[in-house]
Amino acid sequence: MDRGSNGSYECPYCGRPLHWAAQRWFGRGTYECDVCGDFPDLTMPLDRSRDAPMPPVGAPAPRPGRRLYRPQVLLVDDSPEYRDLYAVLLEETASVITASRGEDALTIATTRQPDAIVLDVMMPGMDGWQTCERLKANPATQSIPVIMLTSLDGLDVPETAARVGAAYVLIKPCSVERLALAIKSVVHEARR
Repeated sequence: MDRGSNGSYECPYCGRPLHWAAQRWFGRGTYECDVCGDFPDLTMPLDRSRDAPMPPVGAPAPRPGRRLYRPQVLLVDDSPEYRDLYAVLLEETASVITASRGEDALTIATTRQPDAIVLDVMMPGMDGWQTCERLKANPATQSIPVIMLTSLDGLDVPETAARVGAAYVLIKPCSVERLALAIKSVVHEARR
């Protein structure tokens, strides 16, 4: 992660300063950008203390230990509660990047090339269907599998998902086990 001219970390996407939120993820801190969202892969190691300090200026950003392979997943949802909940629950099986808007998801997907994208349908601005269509229309992101996560349960949801190129549709609230299995399945299929 790069440091800006004032010694703080900069967002790798928009260049704005990142700030440290000590209690952002259920007692675990994370760097966050006001525009691009949270960066859980750039956080302090798990710290159960109530007042986790901000790392000193000049110290490299600690990275959590990695397993042999954890897929990188872009989780896009306008609800901070859902983003935080699923990101924390998926932490053991995936490296999670978050975004709060479809527009940000397009930028992050192009630059980071995640292994899979979990995309909420109902978001302000560009909704999940539109975001998925644009991801699939872009040669740089068209091969990234998309899992739609929605509270919609209409009969047209599976048809719409197929039309925009989504690999899966899961209904909220979705168990972390089911979401993790869907991620594992689409990543395995994409690597074939």
